[in-house]
Amino acid sequence: MSTSRLLSRYYSFFACGDAVGKATEFMTPQDISERFGRITSMPDISKSITHGDLPQYAVTDDTEQNLWLLRRYLKDRNVTVENTVDELLKWIDGTGAVEKHYIGPSSLKALQGIKNGEDPSTAGINGTTCGGIMRVPAAVFASRLLNKDLDQCIYNALMCTHNNSIALESAYAYAYALSHALDNAGKCTTEELLAKAEEGCARGMAKAPWISAGASLKDRLHHLKDLNIRTWDEEAFKAFLYRVLGTGLPSYETSSSVFALLIYTDDPVRTMFLASELGGDTDTIGALACSLASIRNLEASLPEDIEKPVLEFNRITEYLR
Repeated sequence: MSTSRLLSRYYSFFACGDAVGKATEFMTPQDISERFGRITSMPDISKSITHGDLPQYAVTDDTEQNLWLLRRYLKDRNVTVENTVDELLKWIDGTGAVEKHYIGPSSLKALQGIKNGEDPSTAGINGTTCGGIMRVPAAVFASRLLNKDLDQCIYNALMCTHNNSIALESAYAYAYALSHALDNAGKCTTEELLAKAEEGCARGMAKAPWISAGASLKDRLHHLKDLNIRTWDEEAFKAFLYRVLGTGLPSYETSSSVFALLIYTDDPVRTMFLASELGGDTDTIGALACSLASIRNLEASLPEDIEKPVLEFNRITEYLR
């Protein structure tokens, strides 16, 4: 499958994982169970505690930032700190991201600081949340389509808001896993995926200006491999992710939950619905996990009653031309 077709497939699943997961974002598993029950289709957004005012099929910042950045990178034929900052600032203004609470305070502070003259290399030293891993796919695809160095593209895309070991470890892990999956579409084993993720962990830590005190994604992956989680029932698995690994905003929580889902099932649609029931940052976890799963499993397809309205409402195909 060509890179352009893989790109279209990846972001179709990414957008749908994002749109499905947004209804339950930052809710607890108990609240999700009481309001939605088991999720096997697009959740009714009016039942959401956090996003009941958003359109039913809308995506969030996860998808928007990726597509805005990828479009800019391909237009400029390069991934730089400067065009990353410029495009993110344009995205904030163009989408009402602040009013919709689509951008975290640390990222917003970093970007505004750079706009006001702050050094981009220091502006993002405190950005440890999943905002980095969330948008790293744009850097991966840009590096492939433009034949640019992967490591440099990742760093240039993240440095302005997430220039620390905690964020870079998770972002590089996912980027390396995605890049390997794209090289071996439909043939990438779980063992290979995790090996590449661990390689990315080491590279991300090496790129950081210093090593921060914080949990290690690489160590979490080692533990996940030893737990044989594929044999667990879904309730035990979801409880483990929410209560032990964590499904919140820290990069190591988001990333370890994403990789746990990729270990647990090869089915991207099942992954999408499981992610929406986890609690916490369900849209980011769902988007990242089900899209990568879709590259490993090329036989899976999205439910038409989700795919068609999500892609049309958000005009996803216009970004992927």
